[in-house]
Amino acid sequence: MTAPCVASHVRVRRAATARRGSSTRIWLALLVWAVTGVATGQDRVANETDTPSLGAIEVIGSHIRGVDIETQHPVLVLDRAEILRTGLTSISDIIQSIVANGQTANRNINNGSNGEQLINLRSLGFNRTLVLLNGQRFVSDVNGAVDLSAIPTAIVERIEVLLDGASAIYGSDAIAGVINIITRRDFDGAELSAYYSQTDFDDGMRHAYDLSFGHKGDGWSVAAGIEYSRDDPIFAGRRAISATPLYGLPPGATGSGYTPYTWLERDSDYASCTDNCLLRLNAGAAGTSPADFRPVDTTQDLYNYQPRNYLQTPQERRALFAQARYEFNASLAVNLDVLFNQRHSGQKLAPSDLSLDIGDIGSSDAFAIAADNVYNPFGEPIDAAIRRIVEAGPRISQQTADTLRVHAGLDGNFAIGARDFSWSANASLTRSNETEHTGPYADNSRLALAVGPSFLDASGVARCGTPTAIVAGCVPLNFFGPPGSLTPTMLDYVDAFETNRENDQTRNADIHVTSTELFALPAGGLAFASGFEYRRESAAAIRDPLEISGNANGNGVTTDSTKGAYWVKEAYVEFEAPLLADQPFARKLDVSVGSRYSYYSNFGSTTNSQLGMRWKPFDDVLVRANYAQGFRAPAVSELFAGATRFRDNSISDPCDAALDPPPSAATLARCRTLGVPANVDSALQIGNIDFAGNPQLQPETSNSRGLGFVFTPGWLQGFDLSIDWYDVRLKAAIYDPGYQAVVSACYQRNSDADCAQIVRDSSNGTIYRVTDLLQNAPGGVETAGYDIALLYKRDLSLGRVSWRWNTNYVDYYGEIGRPRPGAALPDGSTAIGNIVGINSATTGLFGVVWRWRSSMQLAWERGPWTVSLAGRYFSRIDEDCSAVVQVAGQLNDPGYLKLCTSPDKPISIGGQLVPANRVGSVTFTDIEASWDAPWRGRFSVGVRNALNRSPPVAYSAFNNSFFPDYDLPGRFLYASYRQKF
Repeated sequence: MTAPCVASHVRVRRAATARRGSSTRIWLALLVWAVTGVATGQDRVANETDTPSLGAIEVIGSHIRGVDIETQHPVLVLDRAEILRTGLTSISDIIQSIVANGQTANRNINNGSNGEQLINLRSLGFNRTLVLLNGQRFVSDVNGAVDLSAIPTAIVERIEVLLDGASAIYGSDAIAGVINIITRRDFDGAELSAYYSQTDFDDGMRHAYDLSFGHKGDGWSVAAGIEYSRDDPIFAGRRAISATPLYGLPPGATGSGYTPYTWLERDSDYASCTDNCLLRLNAGAAGTSPADFRPVDTTQDLYNYQPRNYLQTPQERRALFAQARYEFNASLAVNLDVLFNQRHSGQKLAPSDLSLDIGDIGSSDAFAIAADNVYNPFGEPIDAAIRRIVEAGPRISQQTADTLRVHAGLDGNFAIGARDFSWSANASLTRSNETEHTGPYADNSRLALAVGPSFLDASGVARCGTPTAIVAGCVPLNFFGPPGSLTPTMLDYVDAFETNRENDQTRNADIHVTSTELFALPAGGLAFASGFEYRRESAAAIRDPLEISGNANGNGVTTDSTKGAYWVKEAYVEFEAPLLADQPFARKLDVSVGSRYSYYSNFGSTTNSQLGMRWKPFDDVLVRANYAQGFRAPAVSELFAGATRFRDNSISDPCDAALDPPPSAATLARCRTLGVPANVDSALQIGNIDFAGNPQLQPETSNSRGLGFVFTPGWLQGFDLSIDWYDVRLKAAIYDPGYQAVVSACYQRNSDADCAQIVRDSSNGTIYRVTDLLQNAPGGVETAGYDIALLYKRDLSLGRVSWRWNTNYVDYYGEIGRPRPGAALPDGSTAIGNIVGINSATTGLFGVVWRWRSSMQLAWERGPWTVSLAGRYFSRIDEDCSAVVQVAGQLNDPGYLKLCTSPDKPISIGGQLVPANRVGSVTFTDIEASWDAPWRGRFSVGVRNALNRSPPVAYSAFNNSFFPDYDLPGRFLYASYRQKF
């Protein structure tokens, strides 16, 4: 979803930030008072016996230790036993199964993936969920995303998910929520595990092995471990739903125009032919005569690229980790830990394509096949041609990502008078280095020579150039022959690979102090936490010289490298105040407040605060409410992205009076005022596009509201039910307006700032260049819904039974203010409206937002036996079925319309009426059983998708005719063994 379409058009003004900044001085004064009092209590600490214990637990959502945060905010906690019962070997897979997660990058995405696995809480974007490791920020990539696959499963004790905005507590990025991954500590002994799995299609094999060991002594502990896992790929051709571009439709009418048979356009047709100008080789012909070629038939000549694609991408991971803790005395301890993770991942697509077009003026592929090329049978130039080079094999991308994290911390206790405090100080460095090898491409600088003039020498060998001017080393390329006519020698000359690198680094330093009783209130002690933090983010994306030069044929763009950094200094304070206790209709009434002041080197300061309330009118009932301001600082790529340059001659120029429909009189008057000639002809325009980051970006801001109800009846022990309503409003979202929007804003909405980004040709007045920069949207995105959680545990005579059920219901996702679809927004864009439960491949919607997403797990334990049954539910989606209707029309076969559930009953998506298809709801069922052996071993076997449910077909999905969040067709069987020593 593009940000202008989800806009309330309320700009964030610096004045607002300045007004909030006045409250910052109050918080800072309290913080300084608490920290400066440390020295006065140093002598008392060593002899005090009633100080808080070292290493007191701090859970997600607050820096105040000992607070019952699960009753303050909706928090999902997955312990190690539940993690192991999923049958998954990757923390990323486990976290992505959270019902509040929207569509995001996973291993079911091949085209467009770089191997990262991300999180997308509330469907608000991968860079608007904060990821922590033991309460400390984990490194993010150049785009601000955290790769969850960089954290090994063997190290994880539990996963905490805060489903609330928390920028006042944690700072930037915590708009949609926070993921906190807690590692295993106090580990004594050793543990060895092995895991094996595959599908019932005999593919998708997974192996995982880990070894952990640790020892505890008097006041000290150490632990370390290693992990290895390997996930093999699954090819799209192995499943019917992904074996063709659009399931149920003939691939010859739905595939790609880049085929093993060259499609070409002769010079004599290039300027004059208006219909069916492309020619292709007849099957079985040699391509040595014009008679060997015929007109292209797009109903049967398209190429089925799917069988050679990955359906599920491979991944191999290696990890080493170690941690230690030493308590010097009862008031001071040191913690050290180190983590190294290496990921090998890859994507595979159908073979690369070659293209050239003399009309692509200014691009490196704007050349023709010469009339005197030795293989050209037409005797005239070929001005445009495309071909898929199946002879070179598939396109591959292979990544190696190394992540290193080093952390050192001190924690302790002290007292000031009768008040006890806990403190901690931490420093960490997390670094990620990724190298990506991708190709093959063709180097246009060589391809132009290979299709230029050539001849046969006296030995019958094809040479580039002419007999009097041979191009040394060049091998002529045969664009005209059948598949197989591109020889290895030809390809060796033109083929090229790219090696791109990305380096990301996060440095953190912080100091915190907290107390559960700063001073006494009538209903209890005032709890307090405060701290200072410093962080430096740096990143670089170094592009290969081939991409920088723009000579990568088939890539279509020229991209410069990206490099940048910024730092932030922050201070925060939190209070938890019990106001009433043990009163009628107020068994408990608490109020929490928090505020964080942040100063960024690139845009200045921001202050964000939050207010929360807990009220227990009765012992069994809790009501909670929360309001939070949030923000997200721009990522390095958003600020400093190197320019990407390409050409698009199809820009609609509002100043061209010959447009259909014609521009308004006001628009034409604006054009004349800006000096655009009255007779400008957009057909002559060149249309250079420059897209880049914007160092002037301001942070995104948000307001989050929540109201919840928790029911824990005393008469039903072990039962907990919570229902939480949420509403998140994201403002000033960073987005790409698009070059067409820049042009339209200049001339149709009188935006002088956008006009400054347009350069016209001085000779004819046509658009020559448009600079498209990332912007802060004047409006924003709103999403609202409900989180429902039920937990029931009971000891019965037949064993212990536990039932966990989590559901997310999304009521609204769209523009702030909930405008109707198609309504005009203040900036001139068109409202899409509520997109929950609908999807279209043509309206630019932000992925799929399910109305309902639910997960349930029922577990039974008795003695050494454990059996669990789990279900994962996705509600239906109403989608645009235009792709099927279009192909049915081209084939003149109405029988294909049956693939759409309602092709003749259009539905409105984004204000547009489109033919409809209903993607049905689906539930995937998982079963696992385990047995604890007397020798401290544990055997587990399980099946994911045990009922063999196939994902429902979706014609608006980007790949494979189904949404990548679904399970693949087929059962996934696994077995594991875990041995403790």
